[in-house]
Amino acid sequence: MKAVKSLKDTVKGFLKMTGHYADSAMYLAEHGYNDEYIKMLSAECETAGSPKEKAEGQALTAQGLLFRGKLRDALKAFEETDISRLPKTVGHVFANNYILCMFLLGKPERIRTLYEEQNKLVLGESTLVMRRTVGIKEYIEKRYENAVTVFIKLLSEPDPRCTLMADICIVKAMLKLDMKDRAAEIAELGFGRYTGMGDITAEVNRLRLMISAAPRQNGSGAKNKKKKRK
Repeated sequence: MKAVKSLKDTVKGFLKMTGHYADSAMYLAEHGYNDEYIKMLSAECETAGSPKEKAEGQALTAQGLLFRGKLRDALKAFEETDISRLPKTVGHVFANNYILCMFLLGKPERIRTLYEEQNKLVLGESTLVMRRTVGIKEYIEKRYENAVTVFIKLLSEPDPRCTLMADICIVKAMLKLDMKDRAAEIAELGFGRYTGMGDITAEVNRLRLMISAAPRQNGSGAKNKKKKRK
């Protein structure tokens, strides 16, 4: 008589979650990125057998830390991952999220280096994360109008996991162009979802301060200037 599958195994099969990290993947699908997910990954990484499994675990950990807002810990995990051992699709997402991490930490030169060294992997698939990287590259090359165009298109795409962070990217670019009113609108709509996310929360708060500190177009700052001229 065949053993009855547990509910856990049934759900994993339905979601097509297999491999060494299936349990944490199932947890992530249900609960999102949280500290418990990172703990589960850490335990799975300790029992990883092959170098490929270890690299995959390191990559998942790096991205988990990124989306928890622990950017410096994430950067260390990204740097320690052997990207050459990752499957192509996994490596593609990993490399693009690595670039996002460095962008949020303000490391343009390191972005350029990874972009050049892993160009085929970064740009090899037409995905949302690849398009985000294109916008980031435009930003670090100071082509801010191009960056805004790319990020606006990203904002129109569905992102149910809220992992693109395109709103943070576009606000950064808009502030470079003094588009403070539009940046304020986008921040008001989306920045509330970054509460309790460590370094990412600190970054969105910094952007909010930049928006509020500067005079707005057709705002009180312009009126004050007119009064002074009188």
